[in-house]
Amino acid sequence: MLLENAPLQHIPVANLLGIIGGIAIFLFGIKIMGNGIERLAGAKLKSILEKLTKNRFLGLLVGTMITGIIQSSNAVSVMTVGFVNAGLMPLDNAVGVIMGANIGTTITGQLIAFNVDMYAPIIAFVGVMAMTFLKKRPWNDILYALTGLGLLFMGMTLMKDHMKVLADVVWFKNLIANLHNPILAVLVGTAMTMILQSVSASVGVLQAMAVAMAGALPLSTAVFLICGQNIGCTTVSVLASIGGTKDAKRTACIHVLFNVFACVICVLLVVLFPGVLTLIENISGKENYAQQLANANTFLKIGATLIMFPFSGLLIKLSRLIIRGEDKLEGRRLLHIVGGKDFGSSVTAVASVEKETERMYEIAHENLKKTYAAMTAPRKGDLDGINENEETLDWLNSEISKYLVEINRNGLGEADARSVDRMHHVIVDYERIGDHADNIAGYIKHMRDRKLSFSEAAMDEIAPLFLKVLNIVEDAHTCMLDPKAVPLSNIAEREQEVDDLVDLFENNHIKRLSEGKCSAEIGMLYVEALTDLERISDHALNIAEAGQ
Repeated sequence: MLLENAPLQHIPVANLLGIIGGIAIFLFGIKIMGNGIERLAGAKLKSILEKLTKNRFLGLLVGTMITGIIQSSNAVSVMTVGFVNAGLMPLDNAVGVIMGANIGTTITGQLIAFNVDMYAPIIAFVGVMAMTFLKKRPWNDILYALTGLGLLFMGMTLMKDHMKVLADVVWFKNLIANLHNPILAVLVGTAMTMILQSVSASVGVLQAMAVAMAGALPLSTAVFLICGQNIGCTTVSVLASIGGTKDAKRTACIHVLFNVFACVICVLLVVLFPGVLTLIENISGKENYAQQLANANTFLKIGATLIMFPFSGLLIKLSRLIIRGEDKLEGRRLLHIVGGKDFGSSVTAVASVEKETERMYEIAHENLKKTYAAMTAPRKGDLDGINENEETLDWLNSEISKYLVEINRNGLGEADARSVDRMHHVIVDYERIGDHADNIAGYIKHMRDRKLSFSEAAMDEIAPLFLKVLNIVEDAHTCMLDPKAVPLSNIAEREQEVDDLVDLFENNHIKRLSEGKCSAEIGMLYVEALTDLERISDHALNIAEAGQ
């Protein structure tokens, strides 16, 4: 029950628990709303961030749009760090996305400013009930997000109801009065977001406080707190960049620099031109405190972005001065992109593991090319590194499999789940291709050690076949990534040709063997090599089919 009469020197336990509970429900609502939208559009977000951030201006628009949709600048900034780390986005384009995310996050404050308290339980109830019965996607993801929206407003209502008592707590009012100092207010705002780990949540708490205290929290003080809150949100991207590439760390550095400079610009703007706040109050309504804070947050962030966007190149240069050097990846038996870090996003985790899978193809492809060259144009040292590459493929297959299991536990959208399932199969095929290439390399080494060689007729058969298989592997990989580029039917037809040729060449070998044109030992190695090439083409077809 709220205590409304005598002045209070402490916050009643019931109200304190109500405030804490309201914050918890509010944070949970933001989280599951964002998760629902991310699950709904996860693969599309990846595609948008990859394709529509070719320049900084587009990056700014995309960052604003995506953050406005998923209601989390943290998620977008962390995704950006992860995409830069995975090599999916250059550092120069990331700066626009970071700036756009700061604008997009103000949408949450604008939503909160709408007075829909009485409808919040209905929204949450409808979402939960419908989600219980509608299991099929994408409806389940949409209703999941709707439930989060209802919980967000319910948490906001609970906070406002129990924060009313703060207007009568003397020490709390004195604390608010002391926050007229911009530096102190910025520090407090920074601490708020570092604790709540969400700038949307910390601004929402501030809006609830402003409404509950009915004007006791001046807009001038609230603006300084918001400036600090925007700095506090950068800790998430900084933490995400730990262990990442140099450019991933530079992306996080740009996020910090931008928010610090934006804070300085906003503070100077308010101090030097106090009429800006009066204008915001008049536009929002004198007693509409939640709308005043929402508009102040939106206008100041847009203003700071407009001022700083032309200088984004300088932010990039400054980040390079702070984070010096280039990445040194010593040894191939390590995960270059994924590992203990998933950058807090299923979208980023899936994108990162796709890049590691691409590495498996590159290593397997390298082994095939080296083995083909060793067979057709032998030279000293041409078999070096093949066995080491094969062991690397074994290790990558094991480690990537473990990582795929981990990210699959986090609840993925339908498209991301399909991608994870595809990679589970594809990494095994790449590892097996590496095994077969290593087998053929072993046959070549054995023949060299024994000073043996295939007959001219056998070489005329196996060399073109090997090249055909190598081309099938290349096209199968392309088909998996883009089925329109190389049709699956084309791969299947060529794989069948390989099967037919292997049968023909084995019969030819038996004929040569019976005529005494080759020895049993060299003939056995020849048949084994044919079998390995046939198996490689089988795995290539599996890879192509995985992309359908």
